[in-house]
Amino acid sequence: MGNLAPADAGRAAVLAAVLLQAIGKVVYGTALTAVPSPLFVFVSFSLTALVFLLFARKGAGELAWAPLVVLNVATAVTFLSFFFALKLIEPAIAVAVNIGIGPLLAVLIAWRAGGGRPSMHRLGVCAGILAGCAVLCVSALRGSGFSPESGSPLPGLAASAVAGIGAVAITVASRTLMDRGWQPGAVLAHRFYAVVPASLLLSLGLDPASLAWTPGLAFLLLAVALVGVLIPLYLLQFGIRRCDPYTVMVTMAALPALTFVIEGLSPAYAWSWPTAGGLLILTASLAADVVHARRKAKRPAS
Repeated sequence: MGNLAPADAGRAAVLAAVLLQAIGKVVYGTALTAVPSPLFVFVSFSLTALVFLLFARKGAGELAWAPLVVLNVATAVTFLSFFFALKLIEPAIAVAVNIGIGPLLAVLIAWRAGGGRPSMHRLGVCAGILAGCAVLCVSALRGSGFSPESGSPLPGLAASAVAGIGAVAITVASRTLMDRGWQPGAVLAHRFYAVVPASLLLSLGLDPASLAWTPGLAFLLLAVALVGVLIPLYLLQFGIRRCDPYTVMVTMAALPALTFVIEGLSPAYAWSWPTAGGLLILTASLAADVVHARRKAKRPAS
């Protein structure tokens, strides 16, 4: 990316992060179904924590225990819940519910904090997100696309929603730390203190004989951890520092649809019209909100 302008390099990094995240989620749900989700989280984030602590730990600002604790707990809850959800529902639905929770919570928090009624635009966006999520929930309950286990997909939907709530808490805590002088790399380096021991404890309760380790399976686990977790986290942080928030939001809003497209390349997933319809509604609603925010930000300058 050395020959690109900073903004162009940032856009390329965010797009690459989203693409790798989508690929990682689909490969995890396709080829790593035998690996328990706590074990995958432990391997992935032990590797990620080690790399960031070695190379990005500088730049810690004012010590703030409350947001730091929230950041670590929310990171553990978010990723343990999300990868558990991928065992029960198809990745596109898990990603969509996860991302859709964010705007809904943001509107609710702002409403409760400020006491003002949300704008008609925001209410329309929330209605679209709810409609899209409702269609996706129906799709999951019907067993569309993918359901590798015989149990109800309801726990998977609930885990996706919990992961979405955790992602909002991560955003708020990260923003609080950066407002107190923390550099983005330092925030990344110090957010994994809870997820690693929590996932290890959950992994210790598993039966070692239930997983037949082979060199190929171990290599694939490490590859997905690297390509689907560590590298996207770094690229996303790189992109956030070099391009405007609008570009980041637009690209991240495309993650559910992109995940759905990549699912089509996997033999483990089947085409689902309800899932496609729900994703279309959700993506259009998120895009409308991002475009509206962009126009609103430009008005004072005009």
